[in-house]
Amino acid sequence: MKPFKTLLAAGLLTAAALAGTAYAEGGPCPAGPADGKASNCKFDPAKMEARIAEHQKALHDKLKIQPNQEAAWKTFNDAMKPQGMTMEHPKMDGNATTPERMQAHVDMMQKHLDAMKQRADATKTFYAQLTPEQKKTFDQEGNRMQQRMREHMMRKPMASQPK
Repeated sequence: MKPFKTLLAAGLLTAAALAGTAYAEGGPCPAGPADGKASNCKFDPAKMEARIAEHQKALHDKLKIQPNQEAAWKTFNDAMKPQGMTMEHPKMDGNATTPERMQAHVDMMQKHLDAMKQRADATKTFYAQLTPEQKKTFDQEGNRMQQRMREHMMRKPMASQPK
């Protein structure tokens, strides 16, 4: 059971690192005026893409991916790409009932869970292609990233929380 937990943790951390890079760059854009443009928005998609590429290259180099592993590496990275989902509340009009609002949240969480399951499966498939030394490095990097994310989350309030 421990290898599954390690794989799941690594998948979650990798997904968080890749999808959460925007948060590390300053968080999601706050709700803006009616025209949909956020003021003082720190999110920059180009920066996010650059940071993802930087993280991918660093992990690739640390793992010392061999030519026969490149296809598995590419498949893994493709599965880890952000899928445009956010942690924002579902859009509801003011007339939605409490059960309707709750169901909208359940639906959003189910989409996130489905995406996480796909990432966990991709992580397991990729992990199976690694040598024991690469697995050790992958696990260490996942643990290091988890610690950094935990520290970051403890320092910085979520966008929806009052400051």
